[in-house]
Amino acid sequence: MLWKAVSLQSISLLMLSALLIFLCLLPFTASAYTIDDVEWKSTTSSTLNWGDTMTYGGDSNNYIIKAEDFTKDGYVHISLTRNNEIKDFSFLRVGQSFEFRDEEYGQDIKVYVNTVTLNIDEWTGNMEKPTAGIQIYGRGHPAFDITITTDKEEYDPKTMSSPQEITATYSITNTGDAEGKDIELVIESGGMELADGKLKSETNTLKSGEVSEPMTVRFKVPQPWEETTMDLKAIVKAKDINNDLYENSESKSITIEPKVELILTKSMTKEIYMDETAHVLVSVRNSGICDINSVTIRNSIVEGVELRDSVTLEKTISLAPGETKEMFAYSLKPIQAGTFTAPESTASFIASNDKEYTFESDQPTLTINGPEIVLAQTLDRSNIRPGEEVKVTVTAKNKGNRDASTRVTSTQFPEGATFISGDTSLDEVLTAGQSSSYTYISRMDEPGTFKLPPAAASFIDMEDFKGEKISNMPVITVEIPPETGDNEDTSDAESGLETPGITSGNNNENAQTADENEEKVQPGFGSLFAIVAIAGVYLLRRRN
Repeated sequence: MLWKAVSLQSISLLMLSALLIFLCLLPFTASAYTIDDVEWKSTTSSTLNWGDTMTYGGDSNNYIIKAEDFTKDGYVHISLTRNNEIKDFSFLRVGQSFEFRDEEYGQDIKVYVNTVTLNIDEWTGNMEKPTAGIQIYGRGHPAFDITITTDKEEYDPKTMSSPQEITATYSITNTGDAEGKDIELVIESGGMELADGKLKSETNTLKSGEVSEPMTVRFKVPQPWEETTMDLKAIVKAKDINNDLYENSESKSITIEPKVELILTKSMTKEIYMDETAHVLVSVRNSGICDINSVTIRNSIVEGVELRDSVTLEKTISLAPGETKEMFAYSLKPIQAGTFTAPESTASFIASNDKEYTFESDQPTLTINGPEIVLAQTLDRSNIRPGEEVKVTVTAKNKGNRDASTRVTSTQFPEGATFISGDTSLDEVLTAGQSSSYTYISRMDEPGTFKLPPAAASFIDMEDFKGEKISNMPVITVEIPPETGDNEDTSDAESGLETPGITSGNNNENAQTADENEEKVQPGFGSLFAIVAIAGVYLLRRRN
């Protein structure tokens, strides 16, 4: 009997083992979750008459919900069909529902009855067009947002007050309507070197609306040659209860300043008078964190002045971190009045990445005060016959910003020329921007080419600044017209000569000025005239 008991027990164990092996070999299609685990999300609703249908799902996952029948005690018969096959059905009253789990297609559906209206006729007791309000729910899905914060938006590796590490904090929020699981966060550094922390983290689950524990990572601040935008990127991957995969990404941009900056400073005297001197100083500083070699510094001169001494305006140097060097120091002599903006100085070098970088200085302004007298002689015509007359106009203009008592004279005439009539001088106080002129007529009797001697001007202002100017020297051509063999007079148009009052193309030379001939010498008029002129201007200003 003992042997029989042992044998039966052994047989039972063998049969159980065989059954387990058989079950393991069968296709395993059981779901990892049940319908009770589903977090539902309202999707669509409709009011159905007797026999009406509504659809749920996409083109490939289309379910038909139909109001099959109604009962007088308030039930509605609902069926759920897919591909012409009824998957589930139920008799439901208001507030009741049924759920269907379609494991083949990974769908979960809940049909809920909001209202049932029977419309029973009081006389016949029959239902007339009963309706049911149906609400459809689907399985909720998780969704994930990533938040990235940094301690700063901009980092400067050459400034000790700026952090030398980038502290970035990452967190995940489940913004969906269902729980997520097996959540993985992967951080991409954008090429930056990791200083502390990990680039990957895992979280078991996050419920809807839940935020993960923050993850902090530190990177070393890069040292680029030029301003650079770096992207901190993070990717989140997770699953829902059906093991469907969800993925999202987020990035944040930060700015990294260059590791080298050359600061060019150009300082200049702000305001001077025409008889004073302006001074310029140009210096450069390496505010970076590394040596810079073969830096070319170029400088340009402001308009309205000229160098007093010979100066080299281009130099090549090397600069250590934090080093400052004085590059140019020179003086300038004014040549015209006005306000002028200095061109920027530049510093350029080729970095180890084979790119050239250029830095510029500011552009200071220089105001030069004083009168600026410009003289010009023009002719009414430059080609005449012997014995004809030429009208000469002498114009003086004060292009400066100060008034000046000015005397202009024409005392010389070409040899062979005869003064006929007109004025040969003016004596006025020319205010800033004012012009004045005189004209005279001269006759040339002999053929030839004559250069008109320059008119001369001398001036003095209230600051006792004085000087002289001379005008241009236009050319007059006197020629005999060629013989035509006809005793009749011919017109100027037939002879090809210029008509009085019309200036020929040679007047380009006539209109030239002679600013470059300015010399600061004693004026040609007497001291008595200067005293009277200055006193007149002074009294006029006091009266105004």
